[in-house]
Amino acid sequence: MKYTSLSYGGEELKLRITAAATIDLEKKLGGRNPLDILMGVQDGNMPSISSVLLILHASVQKFHHGFKFDDIVALYDNYVEDGNAYTDLLPMLIEVFKVSGFFPNKATTKEVTLENQ
Repeated sequence: MKYTSLSYGGEELKLRITAAATIDLEKKLGGRNPLDILMGVQDGNMPSISSVLLILHASVQKFHHGFKFDDIVALYDNYVEDGNAYTDLLPMLIEVFKVSGFFPNKATTKEVTLENQ
């Protein structure tokens, strides 16, 4: 199974967002598509910290069921305390969406043969 990972604080978190987690996340984001939130960076719109952490929380649910949102907040506080910034998380979250099937796999090509009848 595809996933990306976040290694931090001696722990490796496997990240992948499922359809069910995405639907739940969209509800928490007021109906907004989480990918639109992250892609807004290209237009100069930085996502809120709460949005980033909600996306991260949804991403850990597939492999780490016991992780609560408060655990993600504590992890983030430690992450920032160690000199990182929330913007450092954005490329990793884009990778989560890649391994979760939100982008087509460019490496895969499909050959189609048409035969005359």
